[in-house]
Formats: sequence, C-alpha cells, structure tokens
Amino acid sequence: MDSDVKFLEIMDSTSPSHTKAHDSFFKPDSVGSRVAVALIVATAIAWSVTYCLMNSIFGMGMNNGMVSSALPIADMSILFSSLNLGVFLLFVLAWIAGTVAMMFPGMIPAVSVHYRMADKIGLSSKVAKIGGTMIFLLGYLIPYILLGLGAYLTVFLAFRFGAMIPSLSTYAAQVAGVIMMVAGVWQLTPYKDVCVKHYVSPLGFVRTHAKNGFGGAFRNGAEHGYYCVGSCYLYMIVMLSVAAMTIPSMALLAIITTLEKVIVKGAKWFTWLVGFGFIIMGVIIWFLPRLLPAIV
Repeated sequence: MDSDVKFLEIMDSTSPSHTKAHDSFFKPDSVGSRVAVALIVATAIAWSVTYCLMNSIFGMGMNNGMVSSALPIADMSILFSSLNLGVFLLFVLAWIAGTVAMMFPGMIPAVSVHYRMADKIGLSSKVAKIGGTMIFLLGYLIPYILLGLGAYLTVFLAFRFGAMIPSLSTYAAQVAGVIMMVAGVWQLTPYKDVCVKHYVSPLGFVRTHAKNGFGGAFRNGAEHGYYCVGSCYLYMIVMLSVAAMTIPSMALLAIITTLEKVIVKGAKWFTWLVGFGFIIMGVIIWFLPRLLPAIV
C-alpha cells in the first residue's frame, strides 16, 4: 500500500502542471544542466582513463615502447591467453571506465529525473539526493560489470579452444561476421523493443520502478542498467570480439546508444537501421573477410 501511494505521489508530481518548469534538461541553473555537466565531466575523465588503461594493456605486447589508442585483434591474446590477475584487473578497470565513457552521456535525462524525484523516495536533503544519485549510478553499472565478466570468461574460453585447434584461427573473420549478424538480428526482436521502452522514458521508469531509500536507489539503478544492457549488450560484444575494444569502436557505440536513448527515443526506424547495418557488415565480412580491418 505504501509503495502504491508513493507511485501515485510521483505520478502526480510529474504531471504537466508540476513539470512545466523542468521540461528542459539544459535550462540555465536547472537540475538537468548541473547533472549534465557532472556526467559530461565524468565521461571526459573516463575516456582519459580508458585510453591510458588500454595503452597499458597494449604496451604489454610491444617491444618498441610505442603506444596506441587501439588494441588490434591480433594482440587480443594479451588479454585472454591466460588468467593473469594483473591483466584481468586491467581489463575490468578498462571495461568499467569504458562503460562510463560510453553510457553516461545517455544517462543525463534518467539521472536528472531521479535527482528531482529523490524527495519522493525518502532522500529529501541535498546530501541524501547527491548520495542517492551516486548510488543509483553505481547500481546502473552493476549489470554492465557482470556483462564484462561474462564476456571475458567467454572470450578466454574461445581463445583456449582455438589454441587446442589452431586451424580454427582461419575462420576468425567469419566468426566476427556471424557475431555482427547476430547483433543485427537482435535489433529486430521483441525483447529489444521491451528493453528500449523501459530505458528511453525516464519519467515512465521512475513511475513504475521507484523504491525508497538508498537501497531503493541502488535497485532502481540496477533495474535501469538491466534494461540498458538488454538493449545494447550485443553492441558491446561486437566491440570486444570484433573491433577489439578500439577507441573508434567505443566512440561509435557511445554515439549510437546516446542517439537511441536521448535523441530518437528508441524510434523503430533507428533500431532497424542499426540492425540492418550490422547484418550487412556481417555478410560482407563473411564473404570478404579481408575487409574486416577496414570495416572495424
């Protein structure tokens, strides 16, 4: 009963008469603009950290002391040839920093709404609102961290299997093509639509998922992250297994997810455009594997 009352309060507070003054996330001195600045600063720092961490990983396989902004596919064995704790931790840190860099720009509307609604979930003081917002973002990152751990283990096992049957390396490009085609087909599935509908409407998400206190903020963030991961996890698998975590592939993923969440609001035409784009690239790579380096 209390939760139902809370949802009604939130719905009432988000009616046009209450939200008219907050329609613009980037209105000067508005909550949205402050949240936007904070997340953009966090994004910039995350890009810098990601660049440095990837150079550290890449540098492990370099003999000439040069560094690069990309981790070529040929050097992915540095990460996955053995379960080295130091390399694994570098990967985890790079994955977390990369997730922040790619996903936080698209989180500006959701975080702004969560901050504004904080008093409705028992976080009334300014300190509580800021703390609750940070906990919300921490919860949001948890599904992505779990995705990264699962992806690492999967690719590690794939490398070990490939080492036992060296002839399989001949088909590496075709496997990359299949992964891209699967990512494209996923864009066209009903579950993709379900996930998009949940994360492109911050107000709608708060109305249906609001929970009290710091624990509620963490759970809200985790649920929001779950739907985001459900929508774009195959983008990230493509980035990891096909594009080898290059800075350009990460930037492209950031642009796609931000457009999908903030600009086109999950429009069907955009989802299908991205889906068929992946399918076409996958087919090209399958039949012309030598073009893989040029495409990614």
